[in-house]
Amino acid sequence: MSKKWDLRTVPPKLTNNKKVVKQTMSSSAAPRPASIVGRSLLVSDDSEAISELTKGLQQFAISTDICGDAQTAASLINTRKFEAIVVDFVLGSDMSGILERVRLSPSNEHSVTFALVSPGQESDVHVQPNFILRRPLTENAIGSTLKAALGLIIRDYRRYFRCPVNVPIVIQIENKAQIRCEMINVSEGGLALTTPATFTAGALVRVEFRLPGESESFRLDAEICWCDHKDRAGLHFRAVPHEKQLLLQSWLSRKIEEGIPEPLARHYQKQAETSAATEPH
Repeated sequence: MSKKWDLRTVPPKLTNNKKVVKQTMSSSAAPRPASIVGRSLLVSDDSEAISELTKGLQQFAISTDICGDAQTAASLINTRKFEAIVVDFVLGSDMSGILERVRLSPSNEHSVTFALVSPGQESDVHVQPNFILRRPLTENAIGSTLKAALGLIIRDYRRYFRCPVNVPIVIQIENKAQIRCEMINVSEGGLALTTPATFTAGALVRVEFRLPGESESFRLDAEICWCDHKDRAGLHFRAVPHEKQLLLQSWLSRKIEEGIPEPLARHYQKQAETSAATEPH
């Protein structure tokens, strides 16, 4: 199984980006969702387009970071994880370079991309996005495009989503004694925990745990990704049997649904089921 590091499972200091970026979850333009199904990056300096797209994204429980230039966008794509990225071609031909950078990014290669274009600009889009948004923007056009994209966004978000959870976990290194720890969070690709022991990055271990509400236990081979000086460590699953992968995906999907407004939750559940059915084995 190829190793793909999830930036969200490393210690926070390694992913901290000090550049100030406008985040719209505190905006008064639209109410903040109780939960989110994705994070988006909106690259634009058009205040009207920003307002319309931000409102539309929040209605689908997608939070938004905003930047107005290619250099800042490139830095964010290199250091943060986004499930959706919208680039405004009014900013110039550099936007095709931003779309190319997304596809080459280890963390964002599966992000859903949108090109925002004015009449006559589609020929400037040299790197094919997943979707094209055309000016003049309307609420219906934004909503129908995001509805079509939601299944892809959900799939990517669930892949990296870390669910906070506190349950016991047992770790065994080779044939040594078992070490009892406490899980902090879990994702499709791994987990973080608190531990009385000190681990070495790269060590191969076997983990055993049971998720809340599930009767089946997980027994998985994993690798220590990191260990800090605050009794915390991160693990990457080396291999997950298909039936356990489906169980973990289903559990994470239910957790993502919690707190989402009911109409969106129903649509999300339908999209999540479709995404799980088409997920490659």
